[in-house]
Amino acid sequence: MTTIREVGKLLVEELRTYEANLTENEDGRLESLNSEDDITNHLRKTFGNHPDFIILPKGHNRAFGDMDIEIDGCEYPINVKMVAPTTGTYNGGGPKVFNYVLRGKKFSSGWDRMVKELAENLPGKIHSDYYYLVYYKRSQKEPQFVSLTEIAWESIVANPSNPIQLRQNLTTIERSDEEKVVFMMKLMKDILYKKAKPYLRLEGII
Repeated sequence: MTTIREVGKLLVEELRTYEANLTENEDGRLESLNSEDDITNHLRKTFGNHPDFIILPKGHNRAFGDMDIEIDGCEYPINVKMVAPTTGTYNGGGPKVFNYVLRGKKFSSGWDRMVKELAENLPGKIHSDYYYLVYYKRSQKEPQFVSLTEIAWESIVANPSNPIQLRQNLTTIERSDEEKVVFMMKLMKDILYKKAKPYLRLEGII
């Protein structure tokens, strides 16, 4: 059976020589957002008749991932990121991503409810993984396909306003099921601590 990692390698190989049609915009973030469709449209056209996997239609689950891969009835959401050479960090998601990875739910219940439920019933392993397909625009850097739970700590930043921030040139590390849960929970705690830090300082707790 074809795995999502094997599909990821095919996507990366295809994008190595592909020149994305960038939607010019002075705001690089808007340019990236508007140009992601060019990448996903190209991949749908290229792999539209692949015997081992399906790239689901554009409108499928658009609020959660930019592109969904289906393999033997299982769906894998992929967040397509277009990153400029000068970009320091870029957004990798928020509560909705945590809710999906840890609990398999494709919606955001907000931090409070999710934390309450996790505190009452912390899973022994993640429910689902979440993937990023990174295209470095205007650059000779090779595209990357990585899962969130295998991103090395030096490639990720906890941010109080834009929770998951990813760095250039992602590095990864293999983690066991238990280690993936530990990774996600530590990342969540780092984010929540930074969100609460001004209040804690105001109260003289830190």
